[in-house]
Amino acid sequence: MSEEALGIFAEAAQDMATTGLEFALGRHFACADYCNQVAEKALQAVSMIRLGSVSPYNHDLRALGERVHAPAEILADLEALTPYHPESFYANTPPEEADESIDAALAAELMERARRVLRWARSIVMTAS
Repeated sequence: MSEEALGIFAEAAQDMATTGLEFALGRHFACADYCNQVAEKALQAVSMIRLGSVSPYNHDLRALGERVHAPAEILADLEALTPYHPESFYANTPPEEADESIDAALAAELMERARRVLRWARSIVMTAS
């Protein structure tokens, strides 16, 4: 179980590195999308530790966070990151307008939120391994 959790967590960490690249390239929606993925994978790693398996996921990061007993401040970050899953985001924004609809300040805020989620998950995954 711990090896699988570590693998999922490693994917989250790699995605966090990708957020910085996308941000530097000015691809703010791609950055936001990766922030969403960081959070999902971090939560799935915690799910492996706490529940013994990955959790069903319907693009609601807060619900996934509640399932793994994330603290309130992490739940707030998850709620802020949820709208940036492409399926949800494109429901209200045409793809060709995606990067223009997210400015650098918002992308930076989402990166900080994703980092907090990743740090929280790391404290659980690494101590269980």
